[in-house]
Amino acid sequence: ADLTPWLHRYNWHRPHASIGSMPPISRLGLTRNNLLRLHN
Repeated sequence: ADLTPWLHRYNWHRPHASIGSMPPISRLGLTRNNLLRLHN
């Protein structure tokens, strides 16, 4: 129950120092249109 929101924040919003303070989702190289469809 609490894991889903935590995973969303961790993967989509939380900056990670090891990848230049970007969220992990940024490594997928999605276009802005795809990102907007996935992030709802």
